[in-house]
Amino acid sequence: MSKILLVAPVPTHPSTTGASARVRHMAEGLLSMGHEVHFLHLQQALWASDTAMRQYWKDRLHVFRGLTPASFVGRGRRKLLRVTGKTFHLNLPVDSYFEPACARYVRELLAHHAFEVIIVSYVFYSRIFESVPGPVLKLIDTHDVFSDRYGLYRAHGQAREFFSTGRAEEGKALDRADAVLAIQEWDANHFRSLTRKPVAVVGHLAPAAAVAPGGAVGGTRAMLFVGGPMGINAHGVAWFLDHVFPTVRQHVADAELWLVGGICGRIDSAAPGVHRFGFVDALEDLYGRAAVVINPQQFGTGLSIKSVDALLHGRPLVTTASGARGLEEGAGSAFVQAGSAQEFGSLLVDLLRDPERRAALAERAADFARSYHQRNLQALADVVNVATAR
Repeated sequence: MSKILLVAPVPTHPSTTGASARVRHMAEGLLSMGHEVHFLHLQQALWASDTAMRQYWKDRLHVFRGLTPASFVGRGRRKLLRVTGKTFHLNLPVDSYFEPACARYVRELLAHHAFEVIIVSYVFYSRIFESVPGPVLKLIDTHDVFSDRYGLYRAHGQAREFFSTGRAEEGKALDRADAVLAIQEWDANHFRSLTRKPVAVVGHLAPAAAVAPGGAVGGTRAMLFVGGPMGINAHGVAWFLDHVFPTVRQHVADAELWLVGGICGRIDSAAPGVHRFGFVDALEDLYGRAAVVINPQQFGTGLSIKSVDALLHGRPLVTTASGARGLEEGAGSAFVQAGSAQEFGSLLVDLLRDPERRAALAERAADFARSYHQRNLQALADVVNVATAR
């Protein structure tokens, strides 16, 4: 077994975003294999609490805050660069988020721990690998594709969203690693066009939740959406409210839309039947009570983790082609996919009216999720086991 260091700019606990959940479940998967896993949090918020993480990681948690005067100047410069890039729809250098003091912290950490594997989240932190000795296996968990990302967002009216870089810059980041982890096959093919380093597909790693026999689903007429405040989510929910929800309510008068998570701060609809729950600790309860889970996402890259989470909870899912990205093999069996607002509404009306169909779809979703999890866990094990074979 190996001693592994996970590095990410997002906290593992609490897991309020898909990225946080990705890192946490990767850690849990590696621990289940018997590896010793440590976590280095590249803390972005200056005064964020790490109490929940310390309870989980104990002495295996390491935190880089970078609170020196020099770091504040550097933070300001990098922030200005990123804001400029988002404002004017520009690709940025891939190292635009990187803080040099972080590299020194990693070198000190490696001097005290004999890590055999280091897994860094996101291409824009790949420069960390320049501080890692050659014998250590260096893996980059990409999470998403960032080449020319600004164009996709601009085409859908979503300016100032996250990060975009050029193909050559993204390729430079990938070349710093020994191997690349892609979250779905389309991403993997993109990365293979940028680097000669091996690329493995390791999808979302959350284990499937326990599902009631027969795929039983709560008796409400609620349609559940769980998501953060990102523009992709706000755009998709707004589309749903404008083009799908009124039709559903015409045919199913007591149908409700339940919004959970950061998305609630981006949606101010006062339409009858719309309920905003905010952040909820016991998501399992809401998943169990909802009749259907929806993902009306209209565009995006990477894997839509909210769709995976619906399947992992054994829930009937209605989504779009964008929301099904990376899960295409389950379309029509583990979940249903709509090609238009009219079809999205029709599928929901049918499911809300037919509890037996919902239960059958939920059962197939759970079966798919179990297979999906095991496949991705094995893919991760295959990549990490290279360190043992060295």
